[in-house]
Amino acid sequence: MIRNSISTIMSLTDPSNKDLHPMTRVRPVAALPIAARYRAIDVALSNVSHAGIKSVAMFIGGSGRSIYDHIRSGSAWDLESRLSGGIFTYSQTYLKQRMGDEGFDENDFYVNHREFLKKSRTEYVLVTGGRMIVNLDILDLRNYHVDHDADMTIAYKKVPVDKVKGHPYEKVVKLDRDEDVVGFVSSDEADFVEETTNQFLNIYFLSVKQMLEILKRATKEGIHMDVDRLLAYYSQFHQVKAYEYTGPLMNLDSIQAYYEANMALLDKQNYADFFLSEHNIITKAKNEPPTYYSSSANVKGSLFATGCYIDGTIENSVVFRKVTVAKDAEVRHSVLMQGATICEGAVVEYCILDKNVTVEPGVVVRGTKDNPIILEKNETVATSR
Repeated sequence: MIRNSISTIMSLTDPSNKDLHPMTRVRPVAALPIAARYRAIDVALSNVSHAGIKSVAMFIGGSGRSIYDHIRSGSAWDLESRLSGGIFTYSQTYLKQRMGDEGFDENDFYVNHREFLKKSRTEYVLVTGGRMIVNLDILDLRNYHVDHDADMTIAYKKVPVDKVKGHPYEKVVKLDRDEDVVGFVSSDEADFVEETTNQFLNIYFLSVKQMLEILKRATKEGIHMDVDRLLAYYSQFHQVKAYEYTGPLMNLDSIQAYYEANMALLDKQNYADFFLSEHNIITKAKNEPPTYYSSSANVKGSLFATGCYIDGTIENSVVFRKVTVAKDAEVRHSVLMQGATICEGAVVEYCILDKNVTVEPGVVVRGTKDNPIILEKNETVATSR
């Protein structure tokens, strides 16, 4: 075991997954494309990379194909498989639980977690979810944890009350004067008396020894939960300190939140704060030609990836790789994922187009700022909406 070394468990089993359908029907929230060329999980993996962490386990509730396709060996984040290191993935955890997979029987529910922690040979473990996207300095969190000699440290952010009120998956952190965590309260049950509140970021930091003891106790008591929920449950029996995170936050807990997160990144300062800080965000490199803008293209206030062909009008939109916008087509206030095609004379406003969507000539698809229209992956739209 290397002193002060850290491993990471990512629990990609967020309950908000169903509230992002159809985009998350076959991918976890962490695999959602953001900011024209990234995936949500790039931020968490970049945090890991900047902290020098070499061992990561991902527990994925459903299919992991989109995650595997993106991260591959993990080389972009210096996480290539090696002795006692690398990326370890455990997909279809929900199905395995229902079907009685040998790794999820009632006597050994956490076998994969324990095996990963023992093989990682680290002193500490960081546990995160996949919905909260934060540019976190993990080493600063570790130092805070060590300095306060806590059993466990969680991360929170002070946010306006409206960021959590009415959001059923959010939890508020209750603190005492010594920054000890008194408990977690569901946003639906919180008594908001101030303009701001402490939003829990679903991030935990603790020793591997402590983590293994919690897993042992949970097994003995027959408590079977995703590991991030398990830590919340057992936090009541431990001294838990609270680390205040003050950086940018994207919380992908709904379609509206996903849309607003991407639109917010059209602001240059917001984009720089998240992706161009000292801890820059790393993603898988793709060698593609630059985006081509024809003489008839009219582009304003938009964010583009590479490999696009733009011959029409695009305003205030986020455009991913290999998107085609034909002559006289109009795109405004929208998110166009990889491979989208907007044909001649078509109009797209306040929409989210998943990968490889085609909007045929002359078709008008128009949502609103508060209710963007979603077009499913590989869909062809032949009539106006």
